Amino acid sequence: MGKIGFSFFGFFLVIMLLAPPLIGAQEVVESLPQGVINWTQGVVTAKGSGAPPTGITIPSQARLMAERAAKADALRNLLEAVKGVRVDSETTVASFTTRSDRVLTRVSGIVIGARVVETRYLSDGAVEVTVAVNLTGELLAVMLQELPPPTRPMMPPPPLPPTIRPPPPSPKPSPIIPQEKKPLPAPPPPPLPPAKETKEPPPPLPPAKETKELPPAPPPPLPPAKEIKEPSPAVVETKVSKAPEVPAKGEEKLDLKKLEYTGLIIDARKLGLRPALIPKILNEKGELVYSTQSIEQQDLIRMGLVGYAKDVNAASKNQRVTADPYVVPGLNATGEKKTDVVISNRDAQIILTTAPYTGYLKNGRVMVVYD
Repeated sequence: MGKIGFSFFGFFLVIMLLAPPLIGAQEVVESLPQGVINWTQGVVTAKGSGAPPTGITIPSQARLMAERAAKADALRNLLEAVKGVRVDSETTVASFTTRSDRVLTRVSGIVIGARVVETRYLSDGAVEVTVAVNLTGELLAVMLQELPPPTRPMMPPPPLPPTIRPPPPSPKPSPIIPQEKKPLPAPPPPPLPPAKETKEPPPPLPPAKETKELPPAPPPPLPPAKEIKEPSPAVVETKVSKAPEVPAKGEEKLDLKKLEYTGLIIDARKLGLRPALIPKILNEKGELVYSTQSIEQQDLIRMGLVGYAKDVNAASKNQRVTADPYVVPGLNATGEKKTDVVISNRDAQIILTTAPYTGYLKNGRVMVVYD
């Protein structure tokens, strides 16, 4: 019984030791000297500690002063951590704060308003405080105001696939021809009435005149002959109906598996990619496939340009890309700080062709996976 209990305890201990790495394996976390950036949650956190001042005999007052000192220390560390956040492939937050006092003042104000995530009271009377600030929202809005407009050209959107044009083949029904054949036997009856008029045999001369009147009777059947020639346009209609077959062949040339993609996942693992607030997705020609111009400004500030994950399965389950995302492999990471992703021209064409149908680019439904 003792051996069973010991083996069970050992198994439980192994599970406990392995659990922490598994829990945080799907989150993109970057450690800095003064704090931590969680790119998956879009949060920067920092810790600070404070000790009770000497000479204070009231414990509650000493703890309160230690807590204030810990929070002030945490905010100082948080400001330094925020300065280390990469904005794009060329700049960081520190690039703007050192360049402009106005930006430094605004960023400092954002950090001062950081929320307290955790407060720990230690046995020796010291206090440890953890504060956090979001990467999106006000901080992202300040950075967007300082960034210059993009210089790279946008990739021209390919023509939309003609998948909605097939309905025109409806004019094919031509059952009108059998209806036009029916009036052909009708012309013979008109010559019958003149035969009744020949019943006046006594005077010989009148019948001769009647015979002269008979020749004009044949003209009536001529119009039907012209009507028979009218069905010939039906042949032209059948030729026109063949035109829709051309777009059908054009669809085969497009690399479109389907049009119902609800999001985009860029698999940029093993490329040396580094996350940033405003990354870019480029094609092999260096043209922009996805950038700040692809999403509404309000949505960009609220949710950020992209989301980050450590695993493709975790990214596909993220609410950002919803149920059926399109997974694209990245070719390489580019830019001075390796924050931009290059994808193939073929994948870029598929993205810009399918995106208008569900609007996943316009709504910022993009995830980037990196290790």
